[in-house]
Amino acid sequence: MNKDSYLISKKSAQVGFGPPIGIKGEVYTEANDFCAKEGKAVETLKYEETNSGFARSAAVALEFRCVPR
Repeated sequence: MNKDSYLISKKSAQVGFGPPIGIKGEVYTEANDFCAKEGKAVETLKYEETNSGFARSAAVALEFRCVPR
């Protein structure tokens, strides 16, 4: 996003109606792994999720930055 914030977004292959439970964990795992390489922790700046529905995939977007532990 800029020099100290990052964005991870994912869509789910989930079929049917419902929240994006599985991919929520995936984006936070990726963010934690990314920040851990610098010895830092994730601070969530913005989190958005879209439930799956008729002809629509579930999706999440996580904007974060890495902060000292």
